[in-house]
Amino acid sequence: MFGFRYLTTEHLKGFDNYKYKSIDTSPLANYVMQPWWNAVVKLFPRWVAPNLLTFVGWFILVTNFALFTYYDFDFHTTSNDLGLKRKPIPSWVWLYCGIGQFLSHTLDGIDGKQARRTKSSTPLGELFDHGLDSWSCILLPLTLFSALGTGSKWAGHTDEMLVPCLAVVATFYLTHWEKYITGVLYLPWLYDVSQLGCSLGYLITWWYGVEFWQFYVFSNISCARVLKWVLIGSFFATLPACLWNVWDHYASLRRSSTKQEHEGRNLSFWEVIAPAVPLLLLSICYYLWCEISPHDVLIAQPRVFMFSMGIVFSNIACRLIIAQMTGHSCDLFNILLLPVTITMALGVLYPRYEIMTLFLCCLLLLVMHLHYGISVCRRLHPMSKIQMWSDYRRGANKCKGGLAIEVFNGRMGD
Repeated sequence: MFGFRYLTTEHLKGFDNYKYKSIDTSPLANYVMQPWWNAVVKLFPRWVAPNLLTFVGWFILVTNFALFTYYDFDFHTTSNDLGLKRKPIPSWVWLYCGIGQFLSHTLDGIDGKQARRTKSSTPLGELFDHGLDSWSCILLPLTLFSALGTGSKWAGHTDEMLVPCLAVVATFYLTHWEKYITGVLYLPWLYDVSQLGCSLGYLITWWYGVEFWQFYVFSNISCARVLKWVLIGSFFATLPACLWNVWDHYASLRRSSTKQEHEGRNLSFWEVIAPAVPLLLLSICYYLWCEISPHDVLIAQPRVFMFSMGIVFSNIACRLIIAQMTGHSCDLFNILLLPVTITMALGVLYPRYEIMTLFLCCLLLLVMHLHYGISVCRRLHPMSKIQMWSDYRRGANKCKGGLAIEVFNGRMGD
């Protein structure tokens, strides 16, 4: 069932030669979070696998999303001025999500430390970590929108969710696009700020209630709209640093006398911009679907619509990460966009079945992405000679396919 080979022999050879390098210059990460993570990781026994920490941290975010899906499926529960008779989201949900968000961030920060501590760093571990992070990109903004509500005078229209969510996933993608070119993962300063900000936001909502966010920052600009602008602004705040790092990479390439003197690859202009193609197709596809939908699908089923977009994005991001790790060119078209396009067309041709086909499409995308992820992990697992969920070696400590590590003032993705 999961024996399909998404990875070729050439991909596996690329993983053998892979070397991880990251740089994190964030003061918050280096002077606050790093000491915290260094202390916390010592609490875990050495037999706890880094992948288990990664998975538990991600699963906590899934439970946050599941709770809000149950209590606020359409994002209207906290929109008090709509006149809807809804039971409020229980206060314990906000407390759970606030604590859970912080624990998830902590586990994401210590999984790489646990890998180095137990000498179990592998390419599979890094891919597993960043692959789950790519899926989390859509879970975080969707849970935040439950605090702000949609459709009310405070929160704005429901269809305003699309652009902020696209900005969040594009920010994550931009970082790995940069790594695809330079060979170095430059961790953005806004990452830790956003994670801690989410935790604080949930805890404030637990203490003061959703009414805390229902005010105008300026004359007629609500707090919710400001937050949407912040999410969009995160992309434009990250973009200059990424462009500078890419420029510096090519400048050092021109200065170096041999290819071995620098990280990354000497890519052509087309190879540099190629990763933008699948992300652009994703954005166009979902924006077009919103525009031509007979039932205004984003307004009718915002959670399912946005979650399906997050699944496709995660698959696109995972394929880019694999391309970077193996030294291959990235895919220009993602196969998961095919059922999305078909579903969009069926909705236009047969409007009465649009919502039903949306749910079926989301389910199909989920199955396809899980099949891809599990199959890739099973393909890479024999290389690592390390158990996936516990730190018991299946071979020697030092194994082919192990991960060479360079970390400069930063953390490592397992």
